[in-house]
Amino acid sequence: MDNSELTKKKFQEIAEKIDDFILNNLSNKVLTLWKASQHYITAGGKRLRPFFIIKAYSLLAENYENIIPIAAAVEILHTFSLIHDDIMDQDPIRRNVPTVHTKWDESLAILAGDFLLSQAFVFVHHAKIPQDIKYRVLLELGRVSSKLCEGQTMDIEFEERIDVSIEEYMRMVELKTGALFEVSTFIGGLCAKASKIQLKSLEEFGNKFGISFQIIDDILGLIGDEKKFGKPIGSDLREGKKTFLLIYALEHLKNQEKRELITILSKKEKTNEDISKGIELIKNSGAIEIAKKIVKNKLDEAIAKLEIFPDSESKKELQKLALFSIQRTY
Repeated sequence: MDNSELTKKKFQEIAEKIDDFILNNLSNKVLTLWKASQHYITAGGKRLRPFFIIKAYSLLAENYENIIPIAAAVEILHTFSLIHDDIMDQDPIRRNVPTVHTKWDESLAILAGDFLLSQAFVFVHHAKIPQDIKYRVLLELGRVSSKLCEGQTMDIEFEERIDVSIEEYMRMVELKTGALFEVSTFIGGLCAKASKIQLKSLEEFGNKFGISFQIIDDILGLIGDEKKFGKPIGSDLREGKKTFLLIYALEHLKNQEKRELITILSKKEKTNEDISKGIELIKNSGAIEIAKKIVKNKLDEAIAKLEIFPDSESKKELQKLALFSIQRTY
């Protein structure tokens, strides 16, 4: 078994433990709510955030089983945000299954998201760590929940604007995507009693990875394989989402092409031909090549943040995961 297969096996092992904990510990007193709440969990997913928590913890401590409940808490907090985002965006598919509000209805989907958010705080209680650290973990989960709401608000407001800047986009991504990766690595270090300097490095690693992850998502949402990606290709463009690629294209396309792209964006109902033309215009702007360069630079910076930690398998696995994300297709 080579190193990549070994890393994949460890990744799968952690994912299974996270899923088992979630499914065995979610309250199931109301069957419909339970089914809706665990819908995305059973549909699959990468479990990146729990992996980051556990590997950040394992940089400095052993027995990661002690913090499985906290890693599971972050995963269901993430799932809560997906359920609510899908309602707001009216997305029909997530992880190749119908979205929660599509399979049931919007009212139940809202409740399922709220339920998962509340259960995340309950899960922390099960972790085998000191009470004072549990308190700090709860505080961080509260803070990151607020950041997710702020980032989603910015994302929604951007849909009505043509003049969104790259700087505004980066701020939105830091809140909506980067913050949850950032808190994952921070919490992992916190539970392992990392120093302030180490916590800062872990925080920055998670932040830079999260921004890169979102930009790669933007790329895959435009030119990826729909079955692998799990969502319809071009859906961001159809919804008027201001991705890095779209913002860059609007800033760099020449007059005629820019007008064509703005005309497509201004349509409330976009045809498949509109989406295909929009994708072609964005490609012509050079946005994809620039986005890939930014991702590589961010990930190089992220990997460098781990250099203060002793060499270990967990350090190598975090570095490999960052490098792998550049080539990911889903």
